[in-house]
Amino acid sequence: MQEYDVRGFIPKGGRVKQRSLVRRALARTWLPLAAAIVVGAGGIGMWKVHQSSAPGPVIAVNGPQAPEQFTPKQLTYELDGTLGAGGMLSYIDIDGHPHTVQLTELPWSHTETTTLTVVSGSISAQVQGGEVGCRILVNGVVHDEQSATRQDADVTCRVKSA
Repeated sequence: MQEYDVRGFIPKGGRVKQRSLVRRALARTWLPLAAAIVVGAGGIGMWKVHQSSAPGPVIAVNGPQAPEQFTPKQLTYELDGTLGAGGMLSYIDIDGHPHTVQLTELPWSHTETTTLTVVSGSISAQVQGGEVGCRILVNGVVHDEQSATRQDADVTCRVKSA
């Protein structure tokens, strides 16, 4: 039977075989080495997935700008006819808010100005007289005109986009 030195690697009085040293070193280090390789490969894989799923660069967008030669739009509501004992009208302003007006005299007119590129408007009126007419103008151009002739006449004008 062979005797080994204190460390248990080298036989006493003998030569150490190169092969047995490599085997013993691999037996002690293969598991930590394999774990390090697996952890490294996993880290690289996670990094690659993170890179491919990251959002692209943010493109700066400038806000809308009016052209240098921009002319503001004017929206004008006009109402005329015979009022009789009274009347009422409702209109939508440029911001889309409704307004109601008790009529005491005709003709009636209201103008609003905006820098919006598109405007829309609506007016509706009823009078206790025999006739009423409405018009909507955008920059002085008539976009809708309606009239009615009857007792307690009512009328509606609309511009969806101008």
